[in-house]
Amino acid sequence: MTDASPARAVLSADNWDGDGRYTDAADLWWGTNATSSRFLENGIEVSSGSLTAATPNAQRAMLQVSGKPKGTNVYTVEFRNAAGVTAPAPRAHPAVPTRPCPPRRVGSPV
Repeated sequence: MTDASPARAVLSADNWDGDGRYTDAADLWWGTNATSSRFLENGIEVSSGSLTAATPNAQRAMLQVSGKPKGTNVYTVEFRNAAGVTAPAPRAHPAVPTRPCPPRRVGSPV
């Protein structure tokens, strides 16, 4: 198939330690490939690049992020080809991950 917009990619991040450095990855596992990608951070383009279309093979685009202060950033990636543009739902993640509170024993002070 050559006349279809790219399939929808899956957006993920490896920000496990909260040090302000992480990689956002967009993976397209099946469907029509893209010829380019564009990453947006909080609605502003921060990276774009070419992709090699080889449908039905998987594709991956990555964004290296560093120096992010504490706070939440929202990332979106667009996959494009001659037939159109697709984007997954935006992914919000904190620059410093939140950790769950330890459980309290019943009757213990707050």
